Amino acid sequence: MNGGRRLNLHDQVLRELGLRIVAGKVRPGEILGNEADLGRALGVSRTVIREAIKSIAAKGLVASRARVGTQVRPPSAWNLLDPEVLGWRYESLPPMLFFRDLFDVRRVVEPAAAEIAAEKATRVDLESVEAACRDMEQAEPASEAAIVADVAFHRAILMACHNDLLLQMGTLIGVGLQTSFRISTRFYPQSLPFHRPVLEAIRARRPAAARSRMLKLLAETFEVVERVLKTVK
Repeated sequence: MNGGRRLNLHDQVLRELGLRIVAGKVRPGEILGNEADLGRALGVSRTVIREAIKSIAAKGLVASRARVGTQVRPPSAWNLLDPEVLGWRYESLPPMLFFRDLFDVRRVVEPAAAEIAAEKATRVDLESVEAACRDMEQAEPASEAAIVADVAFHRAILMACHNDLLLQMGTLIGVGLQTSFRISTRFYPQSLPFHRPVLEAIRARRPAAARSRMLKLLAETFEVVERVLKTVK
């Protein structure tokens, strides 16, 4: 989930500790370990460990308590919209479970967002959705440009709602699109035609149609992901 970029030492330790927690190797309420022991186990300095712990604490995964140590917090306290936490969940959970959870959230948020966008979108908003849709149609199916345009399409719809809380869901949707895209690039042309009908319903100020068409888009996308994952051993 790091997009193939090379991780520096801090990021490597952060990922290792984050995965330990998210994968349940260290359970809620348990102590992560002291800096000296973790440093020896991972072959890094206490300074690197200390900075990594600060980072996972900022994501809600742990809390440092006097005379107790660094304690793992329950999943309900984790910032699950954080891209790195989402990535660790994707790496640690069975893929189908991850995507079912993800698409459950998308089915709640995105159809409603499309409905609201049909009511509130400005001319500039519509131009943004149109531009992203056009970029999707012109991009090579297996290219980075295709996923960038796909994320832009869904984010533009969220922006058209003019609701900052909804816009925060863009992180979750973006991660979901990137992960699903990387396992199903060959099916990109199958899901592509379901995007423009959403745009047309929003542009025509038809909230109910925008909602139903977004639901259709998500159902088709999930069907593709599910089909691919069933072939993965």
